[in-house]
Amino acid sequence: MCEENKDYSRINMNVLLVNQYYPPDTSATAVILRDLALALGRVCSPIVLSGRPSYNPEFRHGFYFSKTEFMDHVRVDRVGSTSYDRGFLLGRVLNYVTYLILTVIRGVLINPRPDVVISMTDPPIAGFAAAIISFFRRSTFIYFIQDLHPDLAYAVGFPIPKLIARIWNFFNVLLLKYCDSIIVIGEDMKDLLVSSKGIEANKIHVIRSGSVEFPSPKTDGTNIIREIRKNYDFVAIHAGNLGYVGNFKLIIDAFKDLGDRSIGLVFVGQGAMKTELMDYAKNVGSIRFIDFYPYDELSHVYSAADLHLISIKTGLEGLVLPSKLYSALKAEKPIFANVPDTSDVAKIIKEYQCGVVASTKDALEMSKQIIALKESNTLDKMSVAASQASEVFDRANEIRKFTEIVVEYEKN
Repeated sequence: MCEENKDYSRINMNVLLVNQYYPPDTSATAVILRDLALALGRVCSPIVLSGRPSYNPEFRHGFYFSKTEFMDHVRVDRVGSTSYDRGFLLGRVLNYVTYLILTVIRGVLINPRPDVVISMTDPPIAGFAAAIISFFRRSTFIYFIQDLHPDLAYAVGFPIPKLIARIWNFFNVLLLKYCDSIIVIGEDMKDLLVSSKGIEANKIHVIRSGSVEFPSPKTDGTNIIREIRKNYDFVAIHAGNLGYVGNFKLIIDAFKDLGDRSIGLVFVGQGAMKTELMDYAKNVGSIRFIDFYPYDELSHVYSAADLHLISIKTGLEGLVLPSKLYSALKAEKPIFANVPDTSDVAKIIKEYQCGVVASTKDALEMSKQIIALKESNTLDKMSVAASQASEVFDRANEIRKFTEIVVEYEKN
């Protein structure tokens, strides 16, 4: 996947990849980790250290202390972490804690010894477990950050006591300085690590999540597209997690102000705020909420939209970068982004002219911008621009950069 333009010979290197989620779990980090493991498998020997699947009850495993399986020729070591429903907060915490404890034990004892340990940030403190493993196994440590914690959790109002947040941040800075390389998914995240954490810029590499081919659908999508679009002439979709990162109530208010203009808003997905948002939008017929569709039907979900919505609250730039940006680009659809002007999302959209950046906090102003976009003649041009941007940010190209970093450690 990632060696299309550069030929690597096989090297004698064992790489341990640490993340709680791996397919059949369908989280964004699980899919990215799978693609990275497959790419590394072409040049070295990767081992994935993950937990029991917990996203879909259909794929949950019975209890075991540890288990080794092979998926697409990649060795996957799973530890017997609990697999409670992720919507149950205490259950999710137990999933995290049991995964981390068992991961440290398994990682310290795993054979062959890893030359490189790569940790993602799912769960948010996975890096600490990976650091312990790398210390005892004398391995190079690469920290692959998708969300920056505890900053993100604290910024969205998660009830973390200030003392706990300070302690967590203190040790997180030590972790960032301990690791040999840091991979981040955006320039704004790199800037934040340098300015607020005191991390040397030369040890930070920007490798984006990137766009990837949608899975082959099992249906022609007629029913999915019909369910999403209903009878609306113009449909805007937010496809993804309904958590605390986005200004979703502002978006709902904007669509309330639109009135009856044959413009529909559809939220596709789950998240901590979904129930609250459904109540907030009740009695507004143009706003609907739909559960996630099967992963195989993702292409139909994205193609059903005339416009894709992305939202990041002010103050969260550099802490998170929604991967749905790249899915929208791959679907060749215009993007309406209610995000800070300094965020990577805003910079990409402006540079490639594949959508509109609306940093307003005024619902009426946002509704006017949506109407103007709908009635403009630029949507087709934006779709073409989205397709071009998707090629630039192709995941295979991004993962190739990651592979080069790992190979460089073998040379040194």
